[in-house]
Amino acid sequence: MRTLLSRTAAAVLAVSLFAGAQIEAKAGHSRENPVVGAVKKAAGGIVTLKVEKRGAYSKKEVIGTGVIVDARGYVLTNRHVVSGAEGVVAVLSDGTELTAEVMIEDQNHDMAVVKLPAGRTYQELTFGPASDLMVGEEVIAIGHPYGYTNTVSTGIVSALGRDVPMPTGEVLTHLIQTTASINPGNSGGPLLNINGELIGINVAVRQDAQSIAFALNADMVQQVLAQDLSAGKLAHVAHGLTCHEVVKDEDGPDRVQVVVDEVASKSPAAKAGLKKGDVLLKVADRPVTNRFDVERALWGCKAGDEVKVALRQGGRLTDTRLTLSHGDGEQNTASAAAPQVEWDMASVGTPVSGQK
Repeated sequence: MRTLLSRTAAAVLAVSLFAGAQIEAKAGHSRENPVVGAVKKAAGGIVTLKVEKRGAYSKKEVIGTGVIVDARGYVLTNRHVVSGAEGVVAVLSDGTELTAEVMIEDQNHDMAVVKLPAGRTYQELTFGPASDLMVGEEVIAIGHPYGYTNTVSTGIVSALGRDVPMPTGEVLTHLIQTTASINPGNSGGPLLNINGELIGINVAVRQDAQSIAFALNADMVQQVLAQDLSAGKLAHVAHGLTCHEVVKDEDGPDRVQVVVDEVASKSPAAKAGLKKGDVLLKVADRPVTNRFDVERALWGCKAGDEVKVALRQGGRLTDTRLTLSHGDGEQNTASAAAPQVEWDMASVGTPVSGQK
């Protein structure tokens, strides 16, 4: 009898502990760790790209990944994903399929921009700086390897500033090396930090190894986007600013600042009183944290428009009005040094390094 009572008491205790653990987990959300939070934050800004290409004897569909970098429907991916495309369909996180158009192919950086249809607001990913990444920092890769959509893998930053030979014999430079699992189909997908910020674009893996993968760093990506999608090229307006980003040590909304490097003589910025060293806070009422933000803030403008610029000048908060002039598409907030890379791939997929 005593044994039976002991077993009953133990069973009741076990059930109580289990119930208590359930309540604690439910109340404290202990299972929703930072990785889960980062994935949830970024999920809506990641798309599957179904790319139709012509093979040797017939057409074929290949799969890649893209990230929405502007809510007006601009999607960033790798050039080798869409190169030679005869048709592109973008699948949003909710399953919606949309016909997309290849807008820009940047061969020098293996980057491309695909445009989604207008008429709706898309969820864009938030850029994070790559310049303050730490070796050993946890990172997250999301993509569609081998067609398995929205696959999440985690790893760490193994090294920074890698220069990696590619199958063509060319070299991609300043890459992030990571242990996060990347496979064919991950190309063009995001590498995120634990805050869900975009700090890289997955681009390559080491052929003869495991857990050695590479991503284009976000600082270079923003620099190239500011050039390829400048206000001059998209809206044919000029502002006269050259800028760079400064990353502060502490966290917070002002962690990344856009600092003016140069103001072109007699340009709209010069006439508005902007100076080297000014910190830009808002352009056309849009907060700016990188040079790409400055460019896209002016996409909807035209020559002659007056836009408000909020800034910190000499330690003092102020604002000014900048009257845009006509631009030929060459002027932008940055000039990016481009590694000379040419892709020669029979089919899409994350390219493999031939590094020995």
